[in-house]
Amino acid sequence: MTFSLQVKKGLHFSLASFPSIKTNSSYLKNTINGVSMLIQFTPSDILNGNDSNALSYEINFNFHHGYLKEFTTEAENNLQQFSNDMQHDLCPNTQMILHEIINCKLQHSFRNMFLESKALALLLCFQKYYSVNESDCASCKFLTKPVEKEKIMKAKYIILKQLASPPTIQELSIQIGINQCYLKKGFKEVFGVTVYDFVQEQRMLKAKMLLSSNEYSVAQVADEIGFSSKSNFSTAFKKYTGIFPSELQHN
Repeated sequence: MTFSLQVKKGLHFSLASFPSIKTNSSYLKNTINGVSMLIQFTPSDILNGNDSNALSYEINFNFHHGYLKEFTTEAENNLQQFSNDMQHDLCPNTQMILHEIINCKLQHSFRNMFLESKALALLLCFQKYYSVNESDCASCKFLTKPVEKEKIMKAKYIILKQLASPPTIQELSIQIGINQCYLKKGFKEVFGVTVYDFVQEQRMLKAKMLLSSNEYSVAQVADEIGFSSKSNFSTAFKKYTGIFPSELQHN
């Protein structure tokens, strides 16, 4: 199945589904006319483990230079950061956006409004992932070395891969080859949050995605993201989102 449309002048969207290829990847590529975003993912891999009958999806957004320029002024050129090829794994926030896209039931102008908002949200996911620059690292001199920045990026990758049972600060520092003080200071400098807060944020985002799928009970979601009890999870979820997990499922 292939679906394609012009969401807005300068923004084109296409969605294709096919037998599962067990691939989850996200790419942003500079083109002659603008920027192309290509994402391949298999929802069942993320939600249910291996499923031989699952479908994979390929989502593509093409942003024309003229469309992107609407978000800049002559005094700024922040979109230059999208001029190089980028790739990153699908974090829980990205996964949630993708699930919303493939399950969208809106039609006509409302669908276009929805897709434009999701396209921009996905673009911001890339910006957040690649938002490391020299000025950001002014207070952490060791981060001016590319190899040290890469260690901090690797720490994020490890956390996302092990959300249900993330490594301790000590374990993580050993894995990436940096001392604990530099890990904590560098992570906060690069990503704007502590390691602990990042883990909690990503767990809650994954929980929202799982709960929204209506395929899991609250207890199952709690277990999936590494909470020892349903009550502890419900308390943490309420603190992060403002509502209890059961309320999200009933909406």
